[in-house]
Amino acid sequence: MESFRLIDFSILGFGGIFCLIWAAGLSLQQKSKHRWIAVYFVSVSGIRLLWEAFALSGFAHHSPNLYATPIPLLYLIGPSLHFYYERLLGNENSSLDLIHFIPISIGTLPLFYWYGLDIQTKEVWMNSVLQGQGSPYDWCLRIWVLGPKVSILVYSSLVLFRKSSAGTMALRYMPKNLQRFSLLLLIYIFMMIAVDITGYVVGLRSLFTYSAWSHTFAAVCVYLYSKANPSVLLEISDAFQKVRYSQSKLVGLDLALAQTQLHSLMIRDALYEREDLRLPSLAEKLKLSPHQLSELINVHYQMSFNQYLNVHRILVACELLLKRDKTILTIAYEVGFNSKSAFNRAFKLLMGSSPTEYKENSSAFSKEKAALAEKIEPKL
Repeated sequence: MESFRLIDFSILGFGGIFCLIWAAGLSLQQKSKHRWIAVYFVSVSGIRLLWEAFALSGFAHHSPNLYATPIPLLYLIGPSLHFYYERLLGNENSSLDLIHFIPISIGTLPLFYWYGLDIQTKEVWMNSVLQGQGSPYDWCLRIWVLGPKVSILVYSSLVLFRKSSAGTMALRYMPKNLQRFSLLLLIYIFMMIAVDITGYVVGLRSLFTYSAWSHTFAAVCVYLYSKANPSVLLEISDAFQKVRYSQSKLVGLDLALAQTQLHSLMIRDALYEREDLRLPSLAEKLKLSPHQLSELINVHYQMSFNQYLNVHRILVACELLLKRDKTILTIAYEVGFNSKSAFNRAFKLLMGSSPTEYKENSSAFSKEKAALAEKIEPKL
């Protein structure tokens, strides 16, 4: 069994506890959408450092299952970076596609195999990870442990080098001091992860140990910078907002007129009734490109095209449900849904009740209806 390594435990443990205390302090600050993003990433950094402290200090040999259990959760860090990046770009309705859950799904499978191993085999495998030697089975474990690190490296690269170049453009829009700090931090993180991966692959414990230590150093540096520049997250958000504007398809467009015309087509012409209504056909009626209409709805109404359409349909359905001579199925077809089940799901999602419940006591849902109507009012 490996001996206890006090220095690893001290440096990494300090970094982990430091990040968790920092995250707790952030959670108590004034409410803002940026606060919870910072709390999430700082907390994840703290958990990761504590895991490194547990693994590299030798404690993991006393509880191998505790060593392995957090590994699948670490696969979420990369997709989280992608999700946050999409939000910075203004894609408020963006969601993680199923493809982003493939790594964590695959990363969870070895855990079940791990739980079935005896304690001696687990110790041998953990030693093989630290020493960089062993059979192909040992390499499978090493790849499993390296997975989250590779994921962070890949997603970080996608942010910087994706086709739109929004990440690199945002750097140029940042204040000079933030620009320099962000660039240095990014280079430092890439180097840390590269050294970390190299250490595990070639079996040089000193490499991935020093890399892990440097995470504590990076956390302290980011904390000190954020204290000296309290508006750092807001400045990052503003930089991406400038990128969005520079790449917007709506530049030069009369937004007030476009919104008014869109609202008129929905209310006066009742285009929502067309079950086959699609974004391109509606854009053509407005003399806009599909990209322009999509951005208009996404940015100014904070919803997707289908969500916008369903809000109109459900609001009209609320009126029709008060007419006792119409069945729910008839109303569903009349407002543009192709099935009763699709209508029921959309109604429940937007109104918080089933159509039947609303029909029996419509006055109880007046606030929900008013809030829904406000969502589709032109933002002039």
